[in-house]
Amino acid sequence: MIREALIVGFLLSAVQPALGERLWLVVGASDPSAAGIAKKAHLLARNAPTGLVVRTGDCGDLKSVFAWVSEVATSAEGAQAALSRLKGIVRDSYVKRCDTRPGTLLSLRMSAVDASIADVPENAVNWEENDRISTALPLPDGRAIVIVRSYVPIADDPLEGRRERVVLVEASDARRVLEESCHNPGPMATRDGRIAFHCASEQAGNHLFHTVVVFDGTGKKLTEILRCRNPKWSGDSDIECEGESVGPDGRLILKKIRTHLGPS
Repeated sequence: MIREALIVGFLLSAVQPALGERLWLVVGASDPSAAGIAKKAHLLARNAPTGLVVRTGDCGDLKSVFAWVSEVATSAEGAQAALSRLKGIVRDSYVKRCDTRPGTLLSLRMSAVDASIADVPENAVNWEENDRISTALPLPDGRAIVIVRSYVPIADDPLEGRRERVVLVEASDARRVLEESCHNPGPMATRDGRIAFHCASEQAGNHLFHTVVVFDGTGKKLTEILRCRNPKWSGDSDIECEGESVGPDGRLILKKIRTHLGPS
């Protein structure tokens, strides 16, 4: 009987998601879409400039929606005090208890929808839902990469104002911008604190070319490799990527390129 109970306990613990910090969210608005919550957050932020947008899925909710919260409190008492202040602005505001999933934007206290998204024109034809939502990518060493998706109002912009900023969040919570503008950033390759990824950088006929960027453990850029994609570490000192070119027949040609960086 004891053995069976231990096995059942082990299986249950194996399927349960890891829980992080317990928080209390002071919610002033919600919406199923990023565009919708951006508009609501824009109005509410005038009275609560430190508020942010969260995804309730970061709390483990099976049906995830967007919520604008005026405050992320670490105690029920602190949340009630913040709720009293918000009630004067939003009568139906409330407190939501949240067991934060580790590695999420909420755990990093970063907004799931940048404030600039509220300014995306209604007639922007190439914007999709995912273009409006920031994402967090936990790294194996405890750090995280956050891709902040935002909008810049530039006339005749080929991307219709879509921008993606790559931010490194240290375990100490320090934040460093690695790339201010990196269209469609590729998978992150890490080795001894160094990080490599690619950004889409140019169009060649029907093909999209990329630039691989490599950073050291402090966030300093070590090198750029033009017309290359999908970087991978080879040993401790080399980075490999797929060099890109177009053949006479217009087909994409990929050829392995190795770049020596030296010891970390």
